[in-house]
Amino acid sequence: MKTAFLGALLAAALTLPAAAQPAACDRACLSGMLDGYMAALKAHDPSRLPLAPHVKFSENNAPLNLPDGLWNTVDSIGDYRLPVIDPEDGQAGLMAIVNEHGDDQIFSLRLKVVDRKITEIETLVLRPKANNNFGSAAGVRRRQTMYDDTPPDQRLSRTQLISLGNSYFETLQQNHGVVFAPFAPTCHRIENGVATTNNPTPPATGRPDPAGIKTMGCEQQFKTGYFRFVTHIRDRRPLVIDRQKGLVFMAAFFDHQGDLRLETLTNGQKVDPQFDTPWTWQIAEIFKINDNKIDQVEAIVMNAPYGQTDLWSDAPKWTPAH
Repeated sequence: MKTAFLGALLAAALTLPAAAQPAACDRACLSGMLDGYMAALKAHDPSRLPLAPHVKFSENNAPLNLPDGLWNTVDSIGDYRLPVIDPEDGQAGLMAIVNEHGDDQIFSLRLKVVDRKITEIETLVLRPKANNNFGSAAGVRRRQTMYDDTPPDQRLSRTQLISLGNSYFETLQQNHGVVFAPFAPTCHRIENGVATTNNPTPPATGRPDPAGIKTMGCEQQFKTGYFRFVTHIRDRRPLVIDRQKGLVFMAAFFDHQGDLRLETLTNGQKVDPQFDTPWTWQIAEIFKINDNKIDQVEAIVMNAPYGQTDLWSDAPKWTPAH
């Protein structure tokens, strides 16, 4: 009898109406999660969020407890916000502007949502004063194409979009002038609020530009072989894949070994590389795909200790700072 009862109970559970099962978090739900996060952040109150019991939270690749880091210091939230929504994987991300002690900072966020609970929170806060003053939130601008829908009959699969984002990294790593990524003629890149392509008057960043690289378009830059000094692009992770908008939000670490003293471009010009000491950038980057090509790039580029491991790529255990 006991066996029969358990069998009947199991059968009943399997035939529960859909309403009894946890509802998936669709596009509107995930967008609401982003809005709710930013509102809770502004209020310094994470208890406003639907957090899973063992939510994982990091800021700038360091595991923290909630509330800590920017949760303690944010003063206001800016108007700029670039969301990336992935209902298929229950992920949502954005780039935004936050104000901290009177300084506007560029901010990125990734949320993982399971059963309408937030299980993962990954954030970066670009503080230019701590980043060799490379970047300015004042240069961050809304680019309409980043918000436009891709026509349904032109939408790529998640695998295709991830492959396009990765092709950018393949072209950049140990760049010798071979282009693996398909670039649109209109391709333009903004890093830390600074235009690093198609910019005839780039601001001084303390890094040399002897070949006029920043004045060039995306594909033209890579054809020069100038970025050979990027030794390794590792811990590449697709964060949020937005098929509706054609957006690919990815993370990676760029290692520069620092032993390249002179490089020769594809036109024979010899130039000093940017990095002559071991150096790592932590990167959060959003690619806009139009017509199967990389059209726009929005990136956060942050200093990291050389060779620093990615907390999210290799996190068998989490030990918050306190």
